[in-house]
Amino acid sequence: MAGAGSTALAACGGGGIADEGTNVASVSKAATTASPDGTTIPSATSIVDSAGNVWTLVSNRVTRNGTSVATGSAKPLTLILWYGGVIYAQNADGIWYKNGSPWTSLGANDPRPKTNAASLFYGMNGHMAYNSGIYKTTTPAAQLALLQDLGAGIYRCDTAGAGMSQVLADALNGAFKGSGVQILPVLNPISAGWNITSTESAAYTLGYNLGVNCTKPLKGLVKYVECGNECDVPLKIGGNGASCADWSPAYWPSFRGVIRGMIDGVKAVDPTIQVGVNVGIPMAYRALQMLWNGISPDGTADGVGGAALVRWDITMYHWYKSSYDILYAGGPARVDIPQVLKDSFGMPIWLTEFGWSGSLDTPDTAAAYVTKAMTQYKSIKDKYNIQCIMMYCVIDPNYGLIQADGVTKNPAYSAYKNFVAANPV
Repeated sequence: MAGAGSTALAACGGGGIADEGTNVASVSKAATTASPDGTTIPSATSIVDSAGNVWTLVSNRVTRNGTSVATGSAKPLTLILWYGGVIYAQNADGIWYKNGSPWTSLGANDPRPKTNAASLFYGMNGHMAYNSGIYKTTTPAAQLALLQDLGAGIYRCDTAGAGMSQVLADALNGAFKGSGVQILPVLNPISAGWNITSTESAAYTLGYNLGVNCTKPLKGLVKYVECGNECDVPLKIGGNGASCADWSPAYWPSFRGVIRGMIDGVKAVDPTIQVGVNVGIPMAYRALQMLWNGISPDGTADGVGGAALVRWDITMYHWYKSSYDILYAGGPARVDIPQVLKDSFGMPIWLTEFGWSGSLDTPDTAAAYVTKAMTQYKSIKDKYNIQCIMMYCVIDPNYGLIQADGVTKNPAYSAYKNFVAANPV
């Protein structure tokens, strides 16, 4: 904020130590570009204000340029926020303090205005919890700013353990708090060590532990969790996936086990969370039907019944340009995929990934696809109860609305943004 450079700063645990100007870190004015509005510590490690001061949180003390100063809080500080040109701090009891001379207590009132939840219908994919690469260097606040500029109301991010989920939780408690933009965590059992050759029991245990460990940090912060990401892909042994005979009898028990385990693990932590299950193969609706109806593949077209029934709250599906029209899928079969999903499960449908054909598309054909696909999905959403469509993805060299540098916007960025602006839901 204006004049922040001359105000006294604050440490937790009372003002005594802080008022002595303790040098707790060798941090100096190292930047002149202010951090993005909404940046928080955590998940950022430092914040630069408009005057170039560097703020950090060290041993629960707020510091400016390496010197801790007094906020007036008698309790440890747990969060620093840069919002609207002002530095704020929150203590362990949830009490907020506003930078000034002296600092002002705001009580439990979060300085970020409450925002009505954005529509779930328009969503995006990203990889916020990656520990390296462009998603690591692009702060949650900066990613949120992109989502808000696009008009996306929900952000699908993968997690394969408690640490990755904590990154998402920090974002939800930080930059995303009060923004109206939700996060959909998608559990990735393959990254957690799931092997299709494992027994159903072993796969269930892995899935259950994954569900529990990933959900604990997110309890109370998310409403939805996607259990698995295209786990069907390594199981297909023939055909296009529309027949039970297309699926491996040997690997199916492990697939069913890990899906069941993830669902049960999530629900064990928070039974109010709505869970979804997806498939990645275009005609793999049969795999979902088999899970739902307790059918196992045995080499025949119909399979064999008697297995545990799997239940979810949201039917999730992936569809890319390379699979052509979702209403006339499978070549001559001309299968209406949304109708099959609606009739088979009676649950809301989310397309948690849709996108163009990667490097096979030019920037202009990718943008044209975005407009065409979103036009179709919006036109059929009420007929099939399609609640959400999620573009893949924000930043990616082949599929991104933004190129791998995290800065250069492709024509598809404007196509998405303009469609959402012109077609509110």
